[in-house]
Amino acid sequence: MIKMSRNNVVIIFFFVLFIFYFIWSQFALYEHRASLKNAEKKIYNIADNLEFWKLMSIRQGIQFDVDYLGNDVRNIKITPIKNNDGLPLKNEDNQFYILSYSGADKKRKKELERYFSDLVLQNYFYVVTDRNGKIKEMFWDKP
Repeated sequence: MIKMSRNNVVIIFFFVLFIFYFIWSQFALYEHRASLKNAEKKIYNIADNLEFWKLMSIRQGIQFDVDYLGNDVRNIKITPIKNNDGLPLKNEDNQFYILSYSGADKKRKKELERYFSDLVLQNYFYVVTDRNGKIKEMFWDKP
């Protein structure tokens, strides 16, 4: 049977405690990195969605141009939905579309970096119009 002195027991205790702390800290760092990456993706999505709606409202003048949107850098896929597909439309003359588009590439992310601010998650932005009320620009401000 091995005899251990009190000092050896204390050293072993702190060594085991250190190993536990090290393993726990690595797990915590992994979790934080994943959370940070998710938050970054959300910011890019928010910024890209704003840019997309600006594209549709400002440049399109609230008109839906399938050909123009099909040539956008987001690789927009436009799928028309017919009335007989089981989706209730209030007006038979209305047309219903599903739009899906690719995530931001490196160039697009660079353009969207201007939205990295705490204000991005606030519920306001600026709108600039001409004298007739046509929207010319929409943007968030950063401090």
